[in-house]
Amino acid sequence: MLFLFTVIFLLTMIRAAYVLWQFPTALESGALLEIFIMGLRYDLALAGILLLPVGLLGSLLGMFNITRGLGKFIVATLLILGMLFVLLSELITPYFLIGQNVRPDLLVLSSVTDPIKMLADLWSAYMIPAVIGVVLTVLIMIAYIARLETDRLMRYRFSRLSALLLFIVAPLACVFAIYSGIYPMHAALSPTTGLLSTETVINEIALNTGYKTLYSMVQPLLPNGL
Repeated sequence: MLFLFTVIFLLTMIRAAYVLWQFPTALESGALLEIFIMGLRYDLALAGILLLPVGLLGSLLGMFNITRGLGKFIVATLLILGMLFVLLSELITPYFLIGQNVRPDLLVLSSVTDPIKMLADLWSAYMIPAVIGVVLTVLIMIAYIARLETDRLMRYRFSRLSALLLFIVAPLACVFAIYSGIYPMHAALSPTTGLLSTETVINEIALNTGYKTLYSMVQPLLPNGL
């Protein structure tokens, strides 16, 4: 729950900053409220993807004393790496939004032939915002890890009943968030779902970079229509 609410809060604040940046265009699009509603759906979907293995592995490994230590390590590692992925993906987003009016995905990132040069150009052109972004990312990670209280995480073995319930409920909640509904036979939430305006930058603001990137990685492996 800490991971979920932290991700939702951070991505909503970042989206609000982008809306302020493009406020005349966002206001003219007539989709100001829809940007945040659609954005919340994408943010929940991203959290669902990142929390799915946490719920599955944590519930199974937490049932037994012999695997509880391993489960604690895996859960804490996945939560920390998930938060780091969210922050880093948003940290590089302004570079692409300003230059190409799009959030990066696998295709956009793979087109970067020299990432070192890209980072150097980013640093030289936007040194102060880059420093602020890096410092905020580090501070947020430190605060999140401290609040995670890993010493108390999974200190005791889960009861069989609670572990089994968690094993069932947690994945269902994550799938609900990923599909943004209770109709799994329908197509999963995709970047094209959030087409709110003819302005590309408005549609991109409604997204989040983490979900767009993960979707572009998984989508070619999925059957048509998913």
